[in-house]
Order: sequence, then C-alpha cells, then structure tokens
Amino acid sequence: MRRCLSAFAVLLAGSAGLTGLAPPASAAAAVPSSTVTLVTGDQVTVRTAPDGRDSWEIRPAAAKGMARALVHLRLGDRDYEVPGTALPYLGRGLDLSLFDVKALLAGAKAPVDPATFGAALAKQFTQDSARGRFGGQGLFANGVRYALAGAPQRQAARPRSVMRTVSVDATDIAGKPADTGVAFLYNTDDGNALGADENFNYFFGGTAKFSVPEGNYSALGLFWTLDADGNPTEVRFSAQPEFAVKADATVRVDAKRASSKVTWVTPRPALLDDTGFLFRRAAVTGPALLVDFDAGPGVPISVSPTAVPVRTGALQTYPYSRLVSPPGPGTPYEYVLQKASVGVIPQQRYVITAKDVAAVDATYYSEYSSLGLRQRSGMFSFEDISGRVSHPIQLPRKQTEYVSAAPDLGWFGGFSKYVLPGPFPGWAGGQREQFHSYRGGSAVTEEWNRFPLHPAGAVALLPLSDGRSYTLPGATRAGDLLRFSITPFSDNQPGHTGFGFYGESRDTITGHYRFTQDGTTLAEGEPMGATEVGFAQEVAPGPSTLGLTIDAGRTGPMYRQSTATHTEWTWRSQHVAGATLPPSLYCARGDGGPDRECAVEPLLTLGYAVGGLRPDGSTVSGPQSLDLTVGHLQQSTASPVTAATVQYSTDGTTWQDAPVTARGDGVFHADFGVVTQSFRGADVSLRVTASDAAGATISETITAAYHVYTS
Repeated sequence: MRRCLSAFAVLLAGSAGLTGLAPPASAAAAVPSSTVTLVTGDQVTVRTAPDGRDSWEIRPAAAKGMARALVHLRLGDRDYEVPGTALPYLGRGLDLSLFDVKALLAGAKAPVDPATFGAALAKQFTQDSARGRFGGQGLFANGVRYALAGAPQRQAARPRSVMRTVSVDATDIAGKPADTGVAFLYNTDDGNALGADENFNYFFGGTAKFSVPEGNYSALGLFWTLDADGNPTEVRFSAQPEFAVKADATVRVDAKRASSKVTWVTPRPALLDDTGFLFRRAAVTGPALLVDFDAGPGVPISVSPTAVPVRTGALQTYPYSRLVSPPGPGTPYEYVLQKASVGVIPQQRYVITAKDVAAVDATYYSEYSSLGLRQRSGMFSFEDISGRVSHPIQLPRKQTEYVSAAPDLGWFGGFSKYVLPGPFPGWAGGQREQFHSYRGGSAVTEEWNRFPLHPAGAVALLPLSDGRSYTLPGATRAGDLLRFSITPFSDNQPGHTGFGFYGESRDTITGHYRFTQDGTTLAEGEPMGATEVGFAQEVAPGPSTLGLTIDAGRTGPMYRQSTATHTEWTWRSQHVAGATLPPSLYCARGDGGPDRECAVEPLLTLGYAVGGLRPDGSTVSGPQSLDLTVGHLQQSTASPVTAATVQYSTDGTTWQDAPVTARGDGVFHADFGVVTQSFRGADVSLRVTASDAAGATISETITAAYHVYTS
C-alpha cells in the first residue's frame, strides 16, 4: 500500500484547479515541492513524501473545453499529465516527453512559449475535430514535431519472445469504425514489457495496431464526443481487462460496450458539477498502467462493466464526482464521492446512503467577499499518486459537505481565500490540511481560516500507528539537533496550517525568527516567501532553556484580520537518545525513507474560539468572550497546564485584562469588560500567556485578531 503525502499533498490547485507554492528548502521543510509548467501552460505541483514517493496536483490553463479535460497517464515507469487537446497528437506531432513531469522537474525545457502554445493547440484541436483527422496541418504541417529538450530516452525491456500483432478494433460512440479515440494495450505479466510510447496508439478506420511479445494483456479504448466549440460532451471507457496473446490476435473495445453511465443517487437532490474516472491495471511485476480522465464540469462518463475478476495482476477502477445543491434558499450542500472496485468493473449506478458518507458542517471564513478555491482529494490505498483539481467557492461561506467514507480512503486538500493574479495564478491566504479519513455515518465540523490566525505546527489526523501519511511535528530533537517547522497564519482547526509568509507583490509581508539557548542567540532569519519557519540547529547537550520567537506580518487588499503576530516560546530541553516517533510522524527525510529517530519538543500550543464569530470574521457589538485551549505539540511529553492570562485592546496600544476562568484540561474562558460603544466597529487585538508545570511558557500577541460589527 502506498503512503500518501501530508496535508498539502500538492494542494494549491487552481480555478478549475490551481496550484503553485513551494516551501523553502531547509533541513526541516515539511514536504519539498516544486512547480513545473507544461508546454500547454498547465502547471503541476509535485510534493515528495519522506519515503520518496510523490503526490501532485495540476493547474489547468483553461477553465473549460477539452483543454480543461485532464488525463493522467502512467505508461511504463513514467507519469504524464496530458490535457485533452494534446491526446490526439501524442506521437504524431507532440512527443509524450512534453508531459513528463519528472523530466521537467529535472530541468528539461519546453521548445515553445507555454503561454501561447496551449491556446494554439486548443484551436488546432477544434479545427481537426471538425474535419475528423488530426495532424498534418497548422501546428503540425510539414511533419513538425515538438519534443522536450533534454528528456530521457527509454527503450522497452523486450522479453525473448516472438512478436505478435494485436489489432484493437472499435466502433466509436456514433457506431462507426473509430477514427478518433485512443487505444491502450498493457502487458499484465510485466509492466515493463512495452515502452511508454508503445502502450498506446490511435484508431484509424476502426483499428489500432500493436506489435508485442506473447503474454497476457489488457486493452482499453478511450472515446469522446465534442460540441461545435470543442467542448467534451461525453467520454467512454471500453475495456477488455484480460486476454492472452499467443498468436496474432484481434480484440474489440467498441464504444457501445461502455453502456454503464456513472450515476450517483444521493439522499438529497444534487447536480453534477465535476466528474472523472480512473482505470488502473497492475501487472504481476513492473509498473501499473493508469488512465485517469478528469472530464471536467458536467461531462457524462460511461464505462464497460465486466463480470469475471482478472486472474493476472490486479484491476482497480473508480469514478469520482462532485455534485452540488440546486439553486435556492437554505444552506448549500455538496457531495464529494468516489467508490472503488477491485477485480471487475461494476455497473456504475451508485446509491448513496447516510452510512456511505460523513456529513461535514464546513465554514470558510473570510473578512472580505471573494471567489476562492477549494481542493478536496481522495486517495485509495492502491494508488501511487493522487490529487484533484479545485473548484471555485464564494467566500465567506457555510455549507454541508457529504464526503465518501471507506476504510482505505483518505482525504487531503485545502482552500484559498482568493486567486493570485497573473498568467499562471496561484493560491493565497488560505489553509491546508493533513491527510485524514472519515467514518461513514459520522457528523464532523470543519472550520477553515477561523480567526484569530496565529503560528502553529502540523498535527497528524490519522491514528499515530497509521503509516499512510507522515506529518512533521512543529519542533523535534534528535541527539542535539533541533528541527522546526511552524507555520504563521494558521487557523484553529487541528490539522490545518496556513500559507505562512507566502504572498504576492502587492502585499506587505514581514517575518523574523530567533532561536536561543539559555538566552544566547543561536539562529535567526527572515523566511520571506516561505510557507513555514523551517530550520535546523545544533545545541549544547546539557539541560537548558530554549527559546523561539516568531514575528509575522501580512497586510494587503485581502487581509484585514489577524494581520500580525508575535509569539514567544520557552521550554526546558536536553540531549535526546533512543527516542522513536510513531508511524504517522517523522523527524526528517532519510535516504531509505522517513527518519523517526527523534522526540517532539514540549512547546505549548494555543487554540482560540471567539464567542459568536461569524464567517466574515466579526462578532456582534456587545459582550465579548473567548475560549482558549492550551496544549502541547502532538506526541511531546506534556506537563499539566497551570495558568493562562488574556488581555484585549481595541486600539493596539491600550491593553485591558480579561477575567479568566479555568475549566480544566487546559481550557480557559475569558470575558471582556465591554463598553459597547468602544467596541462597536473595532478590530480587537489579543494578548495571551500560558505556562505548564514543567516551566514551559508561551506568550502571543495577535493584531486585529477579529472584528466587532458596527450594529
């Protein structure tokens, strides 16, 4: 079973799926990420997990049409992200290497300007679709071929066998011999038997031909129809998941065999917004074949059901869809659904009941009205890579989200308050979440970007014994090496972390950290542009008092609340030997996988819940209250919390004490001595201190933590 990424898992997707944020390169960087631009202008952000495996998310350059339809292919031992407009030209004008994300990460260069080539290709695709023949004119006239400069060249590992001709025959969706569509052929004995460009071919006159060694195979036909503007109107998967090749052979994958339309029957009325289908065929040995077609908004998908389980290798499929509530009054809702099948391809009518989903009461906080983005990606245990595009979300917003729940299904993602401007816009001002799962029939509350925002470390949301995802704690010690990964502007939902010091040119972002041992400064810096304060520092081995101070400021057109924080931690620490973290946590990336030989440092944590806070970050003028939760970093040796104080200010200069009542287990309640007139229309700043029985302390000041409404 693969281990997926931590929360961000390639988050930062875009307007139909935007992404694009790279944390700083440092010894403690949570999960390294890089963003590359495909020849068509689409962007892919890849995050590398501690075990060396990757997860990615793409940012389509187009918001609609076949250019928005995205096909993730695993062919041979390589992964490719291909927009639908490029599919018909692979190997006949467009080299497959153009969409090889790892090659781009390694420095291979696109031969054209991505900002213009994607639009030109979409235009070419529409023209060629109308004439029913692809290539040979326009961009591809006179045999022009586009390839990635510096891409690796690979040869298929040929078994010593007689080569046979396999004819994959098909009629298209209209019932005519197929002249459009793609055929995939895969050796289920050895995934390396065919090279990446030998796994697929095009239908011409109803046939796609392959020359292959003898063995066991799987065939798949992928078909689509378009409207006059080049937008996909239907997609079909027609499969022959298993057959033997001992001589020249013919196998049919007629589009009409794909007779089962992906259909979700939900308890509440819902409209299809986005949908896709994943087909994965694994061999006895070698890499699997993966064809994952994200068809985009409202495009119906049909597949060919099978009844007999495969006997060679493995077959996994699943549809994934987002459905939204019809327009009308009341709290909006959506369904985010995916249902996996193993061995066979079932009929695609899925009746959803309350036990199949978790009901998430979700609130997305924003002090300004804006169009943001929400990404929610599901990953099954058999997947090697996962990640979905995002959808626009109007902010602030409160909605109910019904999310598929299964024992082997995990989720990750995040949200952005708005989309950065520019030719390749990215995310800004939101939160990301750690990998987690849901229990069917459960009710869950998730509060995104709830003010006040402040620095926080990541929290593992899976059981600590569950190794599907690795989370880097905020502070660890291995011997005498301290590592830190703390993210400013995080919200108060455990498992969420913010975007830190990342922003855009029109923002004013400031930051500084200082690390001390017994009052002596050992490290300091200004991590501008980084998502977290991430660094490593050796300390003297003996028992000592360590201190960390983080300042963060963020102002701009989209930021009014929680614009600056000043946080100071102190704690006792000494040499660590023989400590090991549980499977869901790690200290650093190691050559052979995650390094877990360390202990989590006992830094105090704070969680805020302002009474009556509304999704726009304000409360009604009148009596004010705050629930404060004081704890420690996950898996640290925690001592009882002994005290907490709260102060507030409406001008940022004059501070008033708030009476604090201890409610046990580190929870404190504060009431503000409100004079209604002075609070009306004010931004309230907060100053909090807390301590534990072992002498650890935290002091935090949040400027303009939240707003008080004028009426």
